[in-house]
Amino acid sequence: MVKNTAANKAPALDSSVGSAGESADRYSGEPVLQVRDLNVAFNIPRGQAKILEGVDFDLYPKEILALVGETGSGKSVTAKSILNLIPGRNRETRGRVLFDEKDLLSLSDKELQTIRGNKISMVFQNPKSSINPIFTLGEQIFRLIRLYLADEIEGIKQKQHCSQKQAQEIIAKEKLNEVGLTDIKRMLKLYASEVSGGMAQRYRIALALLSLPEILIADEATSALDVTVQAHILKLMKELCTTKKIAILFITHDLGIAAQVCDRVAVMYAGRIVEIGDTKSIFLNPLHPYTKGLLKAVPKLGKNEPLSFVPGMIPDLVNPPEGCRFHNRCDHAMGLCLSQKPESISIEDNHTVACFLYKS
Repeated sequence: MVKNTAANKAPALDSSVGSAGESADRYSGEPVLQVRDLNVAFNIPRGQAKILEGVDFDLYPKEILALVGETGSGKSVTAKSILNLIPGRNRETRGRVLFDEKDLLSLSDKELQTIRGNKISMVFQNPKSSINPIFTLGEQIFRLIRLYLADEIEGIKQKQHCSQKQAQEIIAKEKLNEVGLTDIKRMLKLYASEVSGGMAQRYRIALALLSLPEILIADEATSALDVTVQAHILKLMKELCTTKKIAILFITHDLGIAAQVCDRVAVMYAGRIVEIGDTKSIFLNPLHPYTKGLLKAVPKLGKNEPLSFVPGMIPDLVNPPEGCRFHNRCDHAMGLCLSQKPESISIEDNHTVACFLYKS
């Protein structure tokens, strides 16, 4: 059962929503990332869990694309599959993930090492889990500065006639200031356990940006933060798109956040993308019954209306329903929905839906 999960007060669903997604020419160029027919299944003792089935989407330069859906929809598996970060031999993956004229799913671990953290960086929900607890924050950022910014170190050494360590400290201060961190000299001496969640997340974002990646994947990167810190992180991500020209895949269960910062929204249900469009279209003209149900659970500012919810639960993906995976929770299900998988249909510019209600 899905009830409202918004951590913040979501914006009213009016014409102000999604203004960042109004420019259609943004999507006329080449995508920086293309995901095509991505399928992921896990072999477990009671059968094969089909976690992702036929996932397709594009990510364009300088855009923030939200991947939304309730827990268990497959959002995090999608993100981790892009860089082949899911461990274990009991996983089966099919499809293509196209980046820089390469299919990432066909690359070896050694080949992926030149892309992970370099051209595509990732920030997770719990930042402290991705910061090594036995080294200080300074030791960790200095290592990455030496790895990615060797030329910049040499330039500062020559210009300011300083040591390599001093040059690293200058770069670290600059990069950490960019994400809103202060008192850098003290912070660099601390360990992950000694900083707050908000500081750790800003630090982790700074690490992710050291290599000037083309893509940043943010997997529930703000859901564990308090509202004030969350607002600062969201503002930072929007600035990254414009100043650093980074494309962001923003994974969240919070539609209120998606409305605030994202250019487009892809709605995911039980391993399938059921609707995708610019943010304004998704919020003002939702098409799929699941999308409509999610939006009814978002509180509206200034309106004292009872919150709705989508009845039922995400299906067991070891034995998923035939046809449309949402049909057993849908008030509009037809006989066709019970036996056939709906394909995505383009309804308007940059707005597609996978639902038989719109079959001509």
